[in-house]
Amino acid sequence: MFSEIKPKSCSYGCGVEIYWNVEENTYFELYSRKKHICPNRIAYNNNKKPSAINPPTYAMKPKYYNNNKISDLSNNNKQQATKPKMDNSLELLIGTIQNIQKQYEALSDIVRDLGGKVHGFQRGDRESKSGLIDLMVYYEVPQGKREEVKQRLKNYVLTVN
Repeated sequence: MFSEIKPKSCSYGCGVEIYWNVEENTYFELYSRKKHICPNRIAYNNNKKPSAINPPTYAMKPKYYNNNKISDLSNNNKQQATKPKMDNSLELLIGTIQNIQKQYEALSDIVRDLGGKVHGFQRGDRESKSGLIDLMVYYEVPQGKREEVKQRLKNYVLTVN
């Protein structure tokens, strides 16, 4: 049972060309046709780095390996982890579908501009004869900005109507 020989370099870095021998189920050296016992494998098993794999001393470390940048990144993550205190609130928008849509867009823009988030809404049923509906919008803004949101939305509604 013969197989095609596909040589490769030893993965332990000794520099010997080897191939897999199907009959013996082991690696053989390409030129000597002897079973390959890598001297570097013993070093790996003893948790020592073989000298053949160590990069030359003149090799430069990659740019991403700069320790100063790593510490800067960890400081940025700490700053991002401290989230400002937020106020949760809600607005009840009442009107026609077109008016509510405009009010919702304005409210979303105001909340976003102040560094907050709109978390959701819930539509309620109103009298179907009048064509009015209501929409409850839940949002969160940094502490102390809730009154500014309400005032800006009130000003928007007054200018539109």
